[in-house]
Amino acid sequence: MAWAVTPAPALTDREIAERLTRLETRLDEGLTGLRSEMTHLRADMQEQNRQLRSEMAHLRTDMQEQNRQLRTDMNIRFEEHSRLILGILAAFAALFVVNVSLVVWDRRTAARPFEEKVSRLAEEVTKSDEQGQTVLEVLRAIGQQNQTVAAVLRRFNLL
Repeated sequence: MAWAVTPAPALTDREIAERLTRLETRLDEGLTGLRSEMTHLRADMQEQNRQLRSEMAHLRTDMQEQNRQLRTDMNIRFEEHSRLILGILAAFAALFVVNVSLVVWDRRTAARPFEEKVSRLAEEVTKSDEQGQTVLEVLRAIGQQNQTVAAVLRRFNLL
């Protein structure tokens, strides 16, 4: 197997120096290209970063506007509901007042004929009481003259 390996030709110092110089040149060109590409990539990334920030600012502004609009819409709805509730309460209050007024009116109108009837009866009782007193006095006067009438009046404790 030793016969399969061929020895490398001997290189001179000058050839080694030239090859190293070429290698160094290639490395410098490659590094320069990499630096150039990295500079371009950095610039592209900065531009994308600026665009992203701009889009985020635009989105933030849109979201704030949507929030403002939503709050405005909600305030309008709350005001509408508040007005509706106040209207319903006012209607119930009006119905309550009307109902109480009708009850009071009905009681007064229902009580008025009763009061009139009671007043008439009181007057009649007063008249009949006066007439009854007169009749009693007449009977007492008769009882003083007639013993039978006097006995009847004593029996009812009227004499």
